[in-house]
Amino acid sequence: MKKSLFLLSLMIICLNVLNAQLKVASTGNVGIQLASGTNPLSVLSIGGVGSSLNKVDITSNYGYTTALNVFQPNTMAGTTNYGILSTISGGYYTYIGVKGQVTLTGDPIYVGKSYGVLGVGGNLSYGYNYGVYGTTNGNHYGAGIVGTTYGNLDVFILGNYAGYFSGDVYATGTITGFPCQNSDIRYKKNIVELNTKKSLDNILQMVPIEYNLKQIYHETKNDSTITKKGLYDENSQVFQKKHYGLIAQDLQKLYPDLVYQNDSGYLSVNYTGLIPILIESIKELKSEINILSASNSGPKKIGAANVSVDEPQSTATLFQNSPNPFSKSTQIKYYLPSTVQNAMLCIYDLQGKQLKQITITERGNSSQIISGSEFAAGIYLYGLMADGNEVDVKRMILTN
Repeated sequence: MKKSLFLLSLMIICLNVLNAQLKVASTGNVGIQLASGTNPLSVLSIGGVGSSLNKVDITSNYGYTTALNVFQPNTMAGTTNYGILSTISGGYYTYIGVKGQVTLTGDPIYVGKSYGVLGVGGNLSYGYNYGVYGTTNGNHYGAGIVGTTYGNLDVFILGNYAGYFSGDVYATGTITGFPCQNSDIRYKKNIVELNTKKSLDNILQMVPIEYNLKQIYHETKNDSTITKKGLYDENSQVFQKKHYGLIAQDLQKLYPDLVYQNDSGYLSVNYTGLIPILIESIKELKSEINILSASNSGPKKIGAANVSVDEPQSTATLFQNSPNPFSKSTQIKYYLPSTVQNAMLCIYDLQGKQLKQITITERGNSSQIISGSEFAAGIYLYGLMADGNEVDVKRMILTN
């Protein structure tokens, strides 16, 4: 009899404990570890009442490092195995298979780190590893992986891409592939041609350098320690190889629109933007070469560069202007034999456009004074013409 009463008492105690830990509401919802006097709102609620909008709710209290841990030690070989599989089907609306969200109080840079989704792939001996894998199964608009910096779901992608990023993208290693930059005229406004003279002058002021990367360290403050992390992997080719480029601060003085500053204050260069400037400079030099080449068809000069203008000559000769460069005025000297019927001195820009023409009536040694106020600062060409033939072409530089 006493044994039966003992067993009955033990059963009552167990039922009371079980009732305190497991609660089944009249709706059929089940709650585990709910506060006294509360009913589960989810079909299954653990640690809290949950929400009627959710099928399963887990509320983890302080002291737990993981709210839900799925451990699958023995998987089936030759098949695809999932730790968590989420499948949603519906109509025209927004559906999310998996959402990860972390909220920290304070500045995460100095207090901690928050990851919405952390994916780690690690085959210990062989095979392929994917931390996060994303793909699109449709044939319409979308992307396998989407990243934005403005934190909402209003992303409209006109096309089908493996990856789509709305915002700045930062990489400390190499990016391999065939990068293209939007250049369709439909992307552009305020279109004007480059200033040719300015392009070549600025190119000549640039100082290309070779260099190695310097390690940049970031510090993270934890509760009692400070973690120091380098920006670059010092074993990578990017860190160990030499690089060639420009100093951003120097280029910023010439082309500020080609230099960008990140949130940490460091500068970067849009090297692609330098290509049109280089093209324009090449065109400028080509125009000068064409004008100089044309002088080969004119009368031949024998030792003209070494002949004094005060000595009598039998061949038309053009001399270098002096001073050169100049800012106010410069003198152009030349020699014309008495046999020359018609002669003129012409000034061109680097595209070969004639800016000024001076008829020369004197013969022998003579000169012309060119005033700097007649032209804008830049590089110009001047040529001597005699009886319809180009004698010579030289370059002069006008400064501010």
